[in-house]
Amino acid sequence: MIMRTFGFFALTVALVCATPLQAQPVSWGMAQCSALMDVMEDHVSGQPQKGYLAHAAEAMFVAAETQSRVDGRNPDELTRVHADKHDDWVAMGYTMAFKAEFRDWIDFCRSLARSYDVPLDASMLH
Repeated sequence: MIMRTFGFFALTVALVCATPLQAQPVSWGMAQCSALMDVMEDHVSGQPQKGYLAHAAEAMFVAAETQSRVDGRNPDELTRVHADKHDDWVAMGYTMAFKAEFRDWIDFCRSLARSYDVPLDASMLH
């Protein structure tokens, strides 16, 4: 009986804790993508890539602000979200480009931009 009760409790906790409420807002993902593009721009010296990344970072942040308002959230929180992710990427240095996390984020940012009609030239985001 105790094992059955414990099992039911564990299942209940798992179901309650795995709700979509834990997912971050879309606007936060956009702000984090903007931060990634800002850091990528810092590591690139050649044009047109540097200019493209600056434009892409700005476009993603503007989209984040818009989405934040649509979701009824305070767009001011995006500055912190952007800064936190920016610091994470900066801490990785040039090695970030060799990490699986980096490639996953690039794919995520492309997909997010495509889904929310953020004008990015995906062929140059690499």
